[in-house]
This record gives sequence, structure tokens and C-alpha cells, in this order.
Amino acid sequence: MTSINHRLAYPRKHFNRFMVRMIGRLIIPVLFKTKIRGKGNFPRQGPLLVVGNHTAAMEAVMLIIFSPWQIEMLGAADTPAETITEFFTDFYGAIPIHRGSYDRAALDSALDILAQGGIVGLFPEGGIWEVGKKKPHSGIAWLSYRSGAPVLPIGFNDTTGMINQALKLKRPTLTMDIGKVIEPARIPEGIARKLYFLDYASQVMEKVHELIPDDDYNAEPEIIDESFDLEIIISNSFGNKVSIPDDLAIQADLPLTKFLHRPALLKIFYINLELPIAPLQELHTTPEVQDLIAATQAVVEYLENENPYLLTYRFGIKQGMTMGNALKELLKLLIWCRENEYLIKIIPTRRYYSIKEKEWITQIEQGNFQSWM
Repeated sequence: MTSINHRLAYPRKHFNRFMVRMIGRLIIPVLFKTKIRGKGNFPRQGPLLVVGNHTAAMEAVMLIIFSPWQIEMLGAADTPAETITEFFTDFYGAIPIHRGSYDRAALDSALDILAQGGIVGLFPEGGIWEVGKKKPHSGIAWLSYRSGAPVLPIGFNDTTGMINQALKLKRPTLTMDIGKVIEPARIPEGIARKLYFLDYASQVMEKVHELIPDDDYNAEPEIIDESFDLEIIISNSFGNKVSIPDDLAIQADLPLTKFLHRPALLKIFYINLELPIAPLQELHTTPEVQDLIAATQAVVEYLENENPYLLTYRFGIKQGMTMGNALKELLKLLIWCRENEYLIKIIPTRRYYSIKEKEWITQIEQGNFQSWM
């Protein structure tokens, strides 16, 4: 009999995962009201890919706790996690994946789990930096195609802030709707692989969003017609306005403004990476030029030297690279201001129509990150 060496044996971490699942099934019904529908759609065994929408922390918790089998999660490793997240990830175990780059090691580990008849869980939309639907990444299609594993869609309600509510004994409601198994990805003859993978991933996520009741979570964006505008006012020590030289004018002003109005993204730099970027989050207070230089330089250096995929993964290659270039342009302008002892006021404006409020909103002061817990 031939012995096969696996990257990861499945199942694994038996005691740790048993404890997590047992304790979770005891505690969650106490802290939350839970509605789990479609349990009969759970297959008895793998190989299987389990996917869901992702707004905060509790979707992964629900998958791990209430699935009938041990589930192997693909977890983000391209940025440091918060301490509590890191602790539970280490204790339970996950396959770390560096998003934005082609992480072959992570994908091979997932294929290895599936080859053993295992269950792999992931969130194809990839993160929580935007609200509502996001364009799914094609990794789910690639894994299904290479492994022959079917896909089980699961829809969750918006769980943003629910852990904090539960700790205040408010017992928020968690819903988990299990759909019908989707056949494995198979590329039809004459169809380009890349196009098919993107289409398959989109179809999977459409099935996920169809499972979410309208009264639980609106998968469509709450805002439409979002636009951005950037105003920069430079003045000398006498308060006189100074013109910006043409070679220092920020060309990518709109992508830069979008970056500045994405609190979930700024939170990565400030909390996860512990970079001194607070001045970029508080532009309405008119921070000192030197503080803005330190903040912008920290972001630019991180993107250049440590994680060049952070923006391109989240916003696409073209827009992500444009945002990165805009930050470099801003840094040059700030350094020029420092050299000439100028003052600078940066006013990023965001406009959109709120479907919920039924009115146009103009936002100048940057919003705060709503806790993923």
C-alpha cells in the first residue's frame, strides 16, 4: 500500500477544534439569537468547498461552530491580525493565504485537504473594506476545477458589531442560510479559462446573496452614485494662498480621496500595522505638515517594501496602482510645503445618494471604522 505524504493531514488539531466547537455551541445560543436554515443541504462528506458572504467576524465563527464536519478555513495572512483574532486563528488553525499575490503554497494546501475528502471554507469576496456586494475573486473556481469539489453556498446576515452587542447582553440575531450544492467547475470547450473562472465565481456569489433574506441583510449597496472631490489649500505664514506648481499637482486626486474615505482600509494601517497614520484619518483637524509627511511616508514605504498588493487586491490593479501613485504625489507635495514652511489644508469630499435616507449626502469629515466585532 502506497503512503501519501500530505502538506496538512485532515482532519487535524482534533482536541482544539473539538473544544472550540463544543464551547461555541454552548455559548453562542446564550449570547445570540440564532436562526440556521437549510441544514438538510449539508452534504454528509467532502470533498467540499464552503463559501459565504463576509461583513465581520461572526461568519467564520458560525461556519466553524455549526457545520456538521470539521472545516478547514482559508485565512488572510497578508496583514497582521488583531491580537484576539490571531489567538483564535492559532488555536483553531487555518491555512494562511497572502491575498493579492498568487499564493501557490496556500492553494496547494487547500487542494491537499480536498484530496483527502476534506472541507475547505473561504470568503470569495475577500474582505470587509467595502459594504455590500464586492467582486468575487476567482480562487473558488480554480480550487473547484482543480479538485473536482462541489461548492456549498451559505448566506449570512450583516454581523457587523454583533460581538460588541452580545457582550452588552443585547442578544443580536445571527442567521445562517444553507443553500443547494453547486456542481464543480468544469470549463466548457471553447471558453477561455480566466473568463470562465470569473463567471463561475460570480455565479457562486449570486447564489450566496440569494440566500440572504431582505429583512436580515441587504446585499445591495446602501449608496449609489458615489463621487469624490479633493481640494488642497496651501498658504504661507502670512495666510496668503500659494499656487501649487504644475509638476507637484496631484493627478490622481479622485482615487486618493476614495482612499482617504475608506475607514476600513485606514484601520489596517493604523491598528493592524500600527503605523503612525492618524493624521490622514483626521484631516478635518488640519494636522501639521510634518505629521502628514510621517503618515503618508509610512503608507508609501509599506506598500513599496512590504505589501505591494494591498491596494491592488482590494481595488483592482489599475485603481490600486493609481492610489499608490497618488500617495507618492501627496508625499512630494507635503515635502515641498515643509521646505518652504507652507501650511496645507486637505479637504477630501465624498458625495453619494443614500437609499436608506433617500437623500444626497456630502461627507467631508472622514468616517470612523465600524468595528468588525
